Amino acid sequence: MRRILPALLTLIVLVAPLPVRAQAENPCSDRFAEAVWDSEVEAGPLTVFGSGMFPAQLQRYADDFGSLASLLEADLGPVEGITVCIFSDEIPWDAQAMGWPEGQRLHTATFGEEGLVVVSAYLAGAALDAGRQGVIHAWLWQMSDGTYPEPLAEEVKGWYRNRLEQRVEHLHALYVRMNIGLTEPWPPTPWTAGHMTDDLLWNPEFSYGGGGDFSNYVAAVAGTAALGDPFNADLATLDTAWRQSLFDESGSIPGGSKGWVTGLVLVTTIVALAVFMAWWSAHTRRRIEAELREAARRIPVQADDRVVRPSVTVRGGGANSRIRRGSARPVGVDRNDRDGTPPRGKVGTAVDEVAPGPEADDDLFRHPDLGGEG
Repeated sequence: MRRILPALLTLIVLVAPLPVRAQAENPCSDRFAEAVWDSEVEAGPLTVFGSGMFPAQLQRYADDFGSLASLLEADLGPVEGITVCIFSDEIPWDAQAMGWPEGQRLHTATFGEEGLVVVSAYLAGAALDAGRQGVIHAWLWQMSDGTYPEPLAEEVKGWYRNRLEQRVEHLHALYVRMNIGLTEPWPPTPWTAGHMTDDLLWNPEFSYGGGGDFSNYVAAVAGTAALGDPFNADLATLDTAWRQSLFDESGSIPGGSKGWVTGLVLVTTIVALAVFMAWWSAHTRRRIEAELREAARRIPVQADDRVVRPSVTVRGGGANSRIRRGSARPVGVDRNDRDGTPPRGKVGTAVDEVAPGPEADDDLFRHPDLGGEG
């Protein structure tokens, strides 16, 4: 016991101050002294600290940010001293004192000079992009001592974003389509007109970075070293070649295409021909109708000399025998019709002769000797 007790006391003295020493060596605690950082992960050239994070969740962020840092190191050069601080909830800071608009929550910020990336995992779907942008921003700042130019910095961020999301070819095709129909390439872009700022306050609900197609072109033509040291690279010449390549790939014609003139003439001719054919068809139809009406007016009208007479009852011809007079009928109608004029009658007499017809039904039953009764 005498030997074991001193050993235990020594172990307690050595182990107990470890969290305190880790807290003091943690750059996150220098800015957030009251926060408790209960987890730490080494992710390549980065160090990731978590406050209230589940180990698996923190490891996921650390793996993603570490892979990005390794990619940046291979393309642009090594950088040391970048730390990522991740809160499981909202970040305990005064956002309005930092210049953030009042009434809006600030979920992420990057401090380039400190090499510190602060992220809130309160919005789990946006925290990944927030950390990615922060790592790239801090990397460019540390690599250039705060002199990296803008808007090239945003362009580089967009290029790495497209590579992580595998959208490089999609963005390139979009840029090519935007050149279709132009008469000349885009105007030049002043890639080194300004320089990036130290602090980056950002809402992770939005996208980040520029198009990234120019950075992709520079890396393919001049190598990534031109992006790592942009002031010693001829970005103006590269920009001219890039814009011209987009214009040529789109199939646009310098000065504008004149093919539209031929197309316009052809379309106008077809429309005019269709209108003329419609007018000529209507004109011909109206002319034919007019000729038919004129021909109908020239046909002589024959006077109808038949007189309309009332029906007269004929005695002795049967009780129901009647003669209908004066039914005027047009030429060519069968004159043997029951209502027509008798075939051999003389028109205009008092009573037309009627051809003998069959006896009435009631006469069939009369005695033959009664036929002479009047």
